[in-house]
Amino acid sequence: MQITNLVHKSYTNIVFLFAAISLTITGCNVSNSSGSGGLEVDEWLINENEVMDGGPGIDGIPSIENPNFATASDITDFQDSRRVAALRIDDELRAYPHQIMDQHEIVNHQVDRRSVTLSFCPLTGTSIGIDRQQTGGGFEFGVSGLLFRNNLIMYDRETRSTWSQMQLRSVGGEFSGTDAETILVIETTWGQWKEMYPDSDAMTKNTGFDNNYDIFVYGSDYTTNDSSILFPIRNEDNRLQRKDRVHALLPAGANEESDVKAYPLSGFETGMTIIKDQFMGESFVLVGSHEIDLVSSFKLVTQFENNLELEPVNGQLPIVMRDQHGNGWDIFGYALEGPNAGERLTAARGYTGYWFALSDFYPGIELYQEGE
Repeated sequence: MQITNLVHKSYTNIVFLFAAISLTITGCNVSNSSGSGGLEVDEWLINENEVMDGGPGIDGIPSIENPNFATASDITDFQDSRRVAALRIDDELRAYPHQIMDQHEIVNHQVDRRSVTLSFCPLTGTSIGIDRQQTGGGFEFGVSGLLFRNNLIMYDRETRSTWSQMQLRSVGGEFSGTDAETILVIETTWGQWKEMYPDSDAMTKNTGFDNNYDIFVYGSDYTTNDSSILFPIRNEDNRLQRKDRVHALLPAGANEESDVKAYPLSGFETGMTIIKDQFMGESFVLVGSHEIDLVSSFKLVTQFENNLELEPVNGQLPIVMRDQHGNGWDIFGYALEGPNAGERLTAARGYTGYWFALSDFYPGIELYQEGE
């Protein structure tokens, strides 16, 4: 085994100890620090004084390479109430339980012959999928041990450039300024995922690490306790509660000054809800349900997409929308039935996360209001 439970517990203690210390200081410049594990960055695209050393060092949180999967309906050792991140590439459906991702944060692997990275930052509640072939050259990502505004900074193992997970781009090194090519990721509970896609593949606890994946690394109430924040918040925004989950739409090249728009999951009804909106001069549609903790977004690019009259569907999961042509669409934007079966809507550039994190990253963030 590559890591023991004792080591993991020690890491967790280090994280909390460092967080406590960090509350008394304004920042820590680690551009040439040994704590950065040799990731020397001459110039950051983010404020380097806000780049924090999270404690474990480079790869101190080990990524998973080539994970093991099993059929979702056959897996019985995950808690139905805990979330999973999931992606779909053509006919391949993959789920990544937060119970595992909490302790590894990054998975590098192949999905339908495509090199994919799934990243999860438990502190900001953000899951991002990256198409590695379309992002700089197919390299693997690892956990740098650094944080920016509570959020994961990744690094690529080929050039050792640093990548901001929530800005979806490289923020230092050879690829500085390069956008990550994202893959649509949805999140819901494990119980709901199994109901929607029982025949899908899900990552198992057979990771090669001797970890206890039943624990809550940051406490059982971290996802709901508004007071449980490890590192300082620079831009407090009281329009929502800190741990309210919101879905955000972002432009390419996102930075602190970018136009970003957030859609609270609480604004989606108990049943499936569709929001049609204009943002940055373009048309978007979001579909989701507060009850099942599920949302995704699509950018209406083609003439076909712009002419769709989409309506929400309840009680027919995995179908969540239908259009005037008789097509039934799932949460990933695939037409599962109808004359356009097999086609896919254009995924928006966005993700879901905690309100405190999105408003901290993007101080000018616009908040969607029902009826606007």
